[in-house]
Amino acid sequence: MRYAEVAVDAPSGRSTYSYGVPVGFIAHLGQLVWVPFGSRTVRGVVVELSATPAYEDTRDMLSLESSVSLSPLQLNLARWMEARYLCSLFAALALFLPPGTDRSPLVRYEPTGNSLESVPALSARQGDILRRATEREGLSVADIRKNHAGANGVADAEILVRSGLLKREETPRERRTRESTQLMVSSTVTQRELPSSVEALRRSRATKQLGVLEYLLAQGRAVVLDELRDKCSATPAIVRALEGRGLVKIEVQRVWRNPLVPLCIRSLPVPRLTEAQNQVWTSIRSHFQQDSSTGFLIFGVTGSGKTEVYLRAAHEARSQGKRSICLVPEIALAAQTVERFVSRFPGRVALIHSGLTEGQQFDEWERVRNGSCDVVVGPRSALFAPVDNLGLIVLDEEHEWTYKQDDATPRYHARAVAEEMARASGAVLLLGSATPDVETFHRAVRGELRLLELPDRIGPNTTLPPVEVVDMRQELRTGNAGLFSRSLTEGIKGALARHEQVLLFLNRRGTSTMVQCRECGHVFGCPRCSVALAHHSARGRLVCHRCGYSTPVPDVCPECKSQRLRHLGVGTQRVVDEVAAVFPKARVIRWDSDVPARVRGESGLSTAVHGGHVDIIVGTQMVAKGLDFPNLTLVGVVSADQGLNVPDYRSGERVFQLLCQAAGRAGRGLQPGRVVVQTYDPENYVVRAAATHDYRSLYREEIRYREEAYYPPFCSLVRLVCANVNEQRCRAEAERVYAALLCRADGTDTRVSKPLSPYLRRLRGRYRLQIILRGSAPAVVLEGLSLARGWTVDVDPVSVA
Repeated sequence: MRYAEVAVDAPSGRSTYSYGVPVGFIAHLGQLVWVPFGSRTVRGVVVELSATPAYEDTRDMLSLESSVSLSPLQLNLARWMEARYLCSLFAALALFLPPGTDRSPLVRYEPTGNSLESVPALSARQGDILRRATEREGLSVADIRKNHAGANGVADAEILVRSGLLKREETPRERRTRESTQLMVSSTVTQRELPSSVEALRRSRATKQLGVLEYLLAQGRAVVLDELRDKCSATPAIVRALEGRGLVKIEVQRVWRNPLVPLCIRSLPVPRLTEAQNQVWTSIRSHFQQDSSTGFLIFGVTGSGKTEVYLRAAHEARSQGKRSICLVPEIALAAQTVERFVSRFPGRVALIHSGLTEGQQFDEWERVRNGSCDVVVGPRSALFAPVDNLGLIVLDEEHEWTYKQDDATPRYHARAVAEEMARASGAVLLLGSATPDVETFHRAVRGELRLLELPDRIGPNTTLPPVEVVDMRQELRTGNAGLFSRSLTEGIKGALARHEQVLLFLNRRGTSTMVQCRECGHVFGCPRCSVALAHHSARGRLVCHRCGYSTPVPDVCPECKSQRLRHLGVGTQRVVDEVAAVFPKARVIRWDSDVPARVRGESGLSTAVHGGHVDIIVGTQMVAKGLDFPNLTLVGVVSADQGLNVPDYRSGERVFQLLCQAAGRAGRGLQPGRVVVQTYDPENYVVRAAATHDYRSLYREEIRYREEAYYPPFCSLVRLVCANVNEQRCRAEAERVYAALLCRADGTDTRVSKPLSPYLRRLRGRYRLQIILRGSAPAVVLEGLSLARGWTVDVDPVSVA
């Protein structure tokens, strides 16, 4: 008998478990399987096959998913992620699995026939569940949810299982998504047979059949059955009758659910490279010709033509029979990027992201797997598409923290995974940014990455737009208490008069950031998080931006019953309201995550802006990243100070990146641009560097501070967060782990911080304490450490706030 080592989808202390391969099963490495695990049935992936099991007391696997199999490269990369990010092997492998495989087994509750004598009295609902299960020889979870109070009924069924009156049976469930098909009808009648066929239909008075045949002959092609129903009122019976006469044939044709259909794809000429672009491209192309794995950092200002370099690299990879992956930081940017790639590689580009329908995800995944596309575009999840013969990986805007998955296990960074994937596959890696991550730029300075620069914009405006910094303290002293400085107001007036577009940037949603009672000082806060509720006037509610809790806007203070409530702080909706008041004729849109995805998604808002239907855009970081609007000439940063005082070592870097990216939207077309930055701290080094587009001065300040404070890139970080609904238990568990870590770190260079509350002491109803490990290899200290439920381990966190 053969045995398989299987990484299972279940919490456990081991990477794999041994299972027997039953006779008749043809198992191979990377295959998705269903296996028994305790009393449950779970998914797993075969990672090793042998003649003897690695562990005793084996059980046989239950079934195989023959259509799902991972490659040796994917298996090895998952093992690397397991070691790097301290996650389970299956959690890493699951990233590579195709859509529709993340299914729980089918669960049924069946009667055991045991006596009720030794069982405590049952509730009315439990008795009803037991009676129905006995009558019907079992109940599914769906049956119980429908007829027995939903989740409460399932909980009662589990009580009956523990009492020995029911047994829980689990069976594997097949992959959810299926191919989409349609019926195609075509004529089989030859020109010689046509007169006799028509005459036969007329004699038999089959006028509808004759109409269908004449329509098919007029079209001269196969026709979808639905089209015949619309054009000829043809029912399936009529078409089948024609098939029975041998006059038509019916074929099943697969339909690709194409997510690119809504996009406006224009055929664009291949532009001529600038001298700087040509130098960059020559350096990259030489490594393609050497067939070597190399990492490049393309440090290019906004609008310098980095995307054209990506396109040339993808074309070079394709000419060598290799394929490419291009990552963008967010789904919102995928549409614009994919339009450029589709224009260059029509029919050979796949778009993969979680915003697609299940059917679209399934079809795009299949297109990638069967080699029908050469380029895959999408956010970080696209990195795990089944691309074989990989020749190029691109990370556009590589500095963006959205490349880090920090809300689920494994908490990986797409940049690090892409580097390992490129190394293992021999692919070229291109990291592009106008404001590189400080750690990435440090590596380029040290020679670990090849630094290539694009210092100038392309097009009529080769220089970056001038930036005016407005001291809002002085505005207040001269009597201007509004949101907009005099300079910004005049700039907006001028842009509107010239029929140009304006972007007002503020990285905060809502109308006001908090509501406070003027009498007693009470602040309306989230009952589940230690954060103030933001006022959203458009919805008439106070909203928590962390957990989504919302409540109607109150009329009185719940503490002192005063009606004197004041709204503090500014959000995007407040800016929209101010614009409407000051510029009532301007056409304004808000572009942030409060706008429904179906409205802003794919190319909805972008099309409106490009079409000239919008005068002023009010947006958050969503609109500051990578979007290209040629008629946008003025960018106003409403408040440059937001984020500067967040207790995180990356806060200055992040604010600089946002300011520069927002400023980079101005003047990308024929008309020159201008930027107005409003701040209450004009002397801050971050604001000064952003005002002069001087990344290197920001880098020098940041690298000096991080070396003094011992932060990356001069060390590695691991962040451990303990969360519990009980504050005392949270503290006790954090102190236990802290004491254990101190002992383990003794004799190493790892520094262990005391358990402290993060920026949000309470989140989604759970109190939180965090421990930060800093050192050359802090993850080693965690090897073999037992952590209770409620802990999350984040290796290389993008924030410690």
